[in-house]
Amino acid sequence: MRFRPGPNLPWLMGVLSCWSLVGFLWPASAWLLVPLLLAVAILAALEYRAARKTLNDLRLRRRIPNVVGRGRPFQVALEITNSGRDHWPARVRDEVPDVAQPRLWSGWVEFLPGETAELSQTFHIPIRGRHQFGPVWLRLRGRFGLLEVQRCFELTDSIQVFPESLLSQQELAKDAADEMRLLDQLRKSRNRGAGTEFESLEEFRSGDDPRRIDWRATARLRRPVVRRYQIERHRDVMVVVDSGRLMGADAGRGTKLDCAVDAALRLVRVALAGGDRCGLGIFDDQVLGFLPPLGGKKAFPTLLSALYDLRSRWRETDFSPMFARLQSRQSKRTLVVILSDVIDAETSGRYRTSLATLASRHAVLFAALRTPLMRQLVEAPVSTLADGFEKAVVFRALREREQAIHSLRRGGVHVLDTEPDHLTVGLVNQFIELRQSNLL
Repeated sequence: MRFRPGPNLPWLMGVLSCWSLVGFLWPASAWLLVPLLLAVAILAALEYRAARKTLNDLRLRRRIPNVVGRGRPFQVALEITNSGRDHWPARVRDEVPDVAQPRLWSGWVEFLPGETAELSQTFHIPIRGRHQFGPVWLRLRGRFGLLEVQRCFELTDSIQVFPESLLSQQELAKDAADEMRLLDQLRKSRNRGAGTEFESLEEFRSGDDPRRIDWRATARLRRPVVRRYQIERHRDVMVVVDSGRLMGADAGRGTKLDCAVDAALRLVRVALAGGDRCGLGIFDDQVLGFLPPLGGKKAFPTLLSALYDLRSRWRETDFSPMFARLQSRQSKRTLVVILSDVIDAETSGRYRTSLATLASRHAVLFAALRTPLMRQLVEAPVSTLADGFEKAVVFRALREREQAIHSLRRGGVHVLDTEPDHLTVGLVNQFIELRQSNLL
């Protein structure tokens, strides 16, 4: 608990200082300073004692949502209950996360005896992850304005900021409709596909393959009956997200890593709803997280909690540790979806060797996220010699990137080369095509 001079104390001390100058002209008046200083000291002590007691009688509670969407507005409220019998004006300041908008939150409130005062503010946080509010600072001003007493209340609350597409009601309704269409496509593809898992017996129709006629059922029902097959469900899907240096590049709405996390969570939700099991891998120059494939209702919250707070550490990407982990942990044939990027020959060389070996054992889909800044530099006009050199460097980087992607395709890897803001749709469509082709 700290205290400092109130607004009236410096003014009062200035008056007393002037009075002391009068003592040179009228010496008898100097004796009046002693009782005046004593009275000021007594009043300040009484204010400090009363403020300290009031601060001990205050009870604080913060109302804050547990989960919000990135960039979506939400409200935070502070409730301060005064169980004492004194009336105080006070200034309240709550410490907010560094990335929250607005950055500062403070205000004056009146603490009435036995009542609850409330202070509220609307925020938005543009960055995914877990963020913390608190502690709370309270500063009481004495009745005579001689002292201000301040105390820090260790009231902290954390808030989880998820991708906005997971929490927006409009987006949720849109996503639900999209997922129903996607699942319907998966269902139809299972009925039409050349799968190996038996689904049902149906009456023969024009266009059905005669080789699929079930002769026992035909003899029993005395009409042609065919076997229907579907693409196998309960397959394993591993979503591997790169959080290295290249993924920290700006992509318009957030970074490339933000787009990768959004697409990965959407893909996980679609795959789980289709009956598959999903796992998660996170890496940069080392393995940051690894969850084996999970299924059921609890799988998505588990994967979401492991992925939503992912941030780039700005380290160079090295796929070798994650490759070794996949080889040792995933013996069953799996669809491995890697969200990353390649930009030069050295990076692609490290990727190509590992992914070619991985593709011989699993089905591998590599989603390469382009850097929007490069496209902007290519389209920008050349007005100076420096602009020409800059554009030449960009063209060389893009050429090396195309060569790297081409080498990955030749190694048996399915490659999705896309802009970050188009990643989600392209990734889900590519997933559906691979499931329809029954590569697993």
